[in-house]
Amino acid sequence: MSTEVSTAIRLVKPSDVTWSEASRGPEEKEPPGVQFTAFEDGPFSTGFWQRDEQARPIVRPYHEIAYIIEGEVEVTLDDDTVLHASPGDILITPKGCTGYWKNLSPVRKFWAIFEE
Repeated sequence: MSTEVSTAIRLVKPSDVTWSEASRGPEEKEPPGVQFTAFEDGPFSTGFWQRDEQARPIVRPYHEIAYIIEGEVEVTLDDDTVLHASPGDILITPKGCTGYWKNLSPVRKFWAIFEE
């Protein structure tokens, strides 16, 4: 497999999208969601994620920026600060951060990850 990234502009149509089961932790009881990775280049990747239910600890081994497209999320920080994110909001979770993520409704987000 070539590791060279094309410099050509690409268009991804809805018919080109192949959803796969989203990963989940062993402690999670809720049904898995789905995700689609739109782009990968070394440590950087982007894609879409959707899940009806999720409530789990966050322990970030990478940097993530998530744009909430649909639904509502509650993130509780270690100091008990509660952040509510809804459509149009951006969640920035740096590598090493911890907290607790809970879907308040079915959520769909666009994500960008950088893994050092």
